[in-house]
Amino acid sequence: MAIAPHRQVFEAAASWYVQFQADPPTLAEQKAWQLWIDSDPAHLAAWNQMEQLQRHLGTLPQDLKRRALNNGQHRRQVLKLLLLAAGTGFVGWNVQQHTSLGNVWADYKTGVGQRRSIALADGSRIQLNTDTAIDVSFDAAQRLIRLRMGEILIQTGKLGDQRPFFVETRDGRIQALGTRFSVHQLAGSTRVGVLEHQVSVQPGDLSTGAIILKAGEGADFDSRHIGLIHPFKSSEVAWINGQLIVLDARLGDVLEELGRYRRGILHCDSRARDLRVSGTFRLDATDAVLANLQASLPISVRYFSRYWVSISHNV
Repeated sequence: MAIAPHRQVFEAAASWYVQFQADPPTLAEQKAWQLWIDSDPAHLAAWNQMEQLQRHLGTLPQDLKRRALNNGQHRRQVLKLLLLAAGTGFVGWNVQQHTSLGNVWADYKTGVGQRRSIALADGSRIQLNTDTAIDVSFDAAQRLIRLRMGEILIQTGKLGDQRPFFVETRDGRIQALGTRFSVHQLAGSTRVGVLEHQVSVQPGDLSTGAIILKAGEGADFDSRHIGLIHPFKSSEVAWINGQLIVLDARLGDVLEELGRYRRGILHCDSRARDLRVSGTFRLDATDAVLANLQASLPISVRYFSRYWVSISHNV
């Protein structure tokens, strides 16, 4: 049976997280944290839930993050502000499983580091990336996929079904026009990329006009705005083959992406973040990826525990 941590326990886990965001833990802090984790199954459950916020915290404005890092006397209040800004808040954290909130009641879901392929009745196929949750709602009028969280790749069916095919996120709707396309729910927007044919993108605010994205094009949008159209390559969905392919990317961005596929924290210092990386990396072997990065870049990778890894630039 899964452990549901009380709010007080979750706040303690959150306090550890915010404390460690400023600097890697000292040996004494590491031992104290490990003792806390090991002392009660509810503590580990709370830490597992805290991990789910890592990517959201990483997308917040730097000035907001600094408030959390520098305000030791009011960490709970500052963290609550961070959670609200990330669209999460404390409401509902007392759940009966260790997955993200959006996963709890979803029709189909994956955990951290998992991938899944689903065949639908109309012949469509949906591939779910790590930590993803969707609902499927087909009726006489439409075929609707609700992306609660995470990332999916859709190949619409070719069985002559005339019902429109939609993907709905919290930012709006994407209509498939006989196509293969990717949809990624980010913290404050939705990212769409088209590999075949076309899609129509309609933000939730209907006063914003829809746009058509063609094969090889992508765009980010929120409920009111659609960003600039940019190139979208098949390498961006290499995750379906368990790969991350990057060319001259920032190490910080690469580690943020790797962090989606493993439990725990990947802490990277500011000097190491701007190093450039190219390569093809296995998403099911993130520890091996970190070892390869350490061998090829002037960085040190330190494991404080299986939940906390710190990457720093060699002096």
